[in-house]
Amino acid sequence: ADNQFTVYIQPKYSLDAECLVGAEALVRWIHPEWGMVSPGEFIPIFEKSAFISRLDQYVWEQMCALLSQWKAKGYPLIPISVNVSRADFYQSHLADDLLGLTAKYGIDPTYLHLEITESACAENLNQIISMVEQLHELGFVIEMDDFGSGYSSLNMLSQMKLDVLKLDMKF
Repeated sequence: ADNQFTVYIQPKYSLDAECLVGAEALVRWIHPEWGMVSPGEFIPIFEKSAFISRLDQYVWEQMCALLSQWKAKGYPLIPISVNVSRADFYQSHLADDLLGLTAKYGIDPTYLHLEITESACAENLNQIISMVEQLHELGFVIEMDDFGSGYSSLNMLSQMKLDVLKLDMKF
């Protein structure tokens, strides 16, 4: 409500093609008294409450609005990766919400890459696989971040339709 959350865009650049190929949305909390609060401090707290889903929805809408602005200005569109938290997967309306946002802003779902973390798959894997399949069928690109950070399972990878696999640095 106070606009304390800001979304920054981290570019993804192809060294082979020597061009910008995408971006990743990174949310930051700029508190009026505390200044910039590290995501490492606030994300775990938000994940324990339902607030993480509201924050995710805020970021999704911000990025769809940005892509729509770029489209209206005639800029070439690049895909933007946004986080989908574990809590989001337990919302039965997740696919409808995401599809509704892309429709509202006139954006093809392929421009909104959905990034899940490997830890999101630690609980109720079948539900995650089912939702990933549904989102994939709707045209969303699915990325898994932090693979190898502790819940690694090659078997899980064989069951899930992923488009991008981002390895954890420790892996």
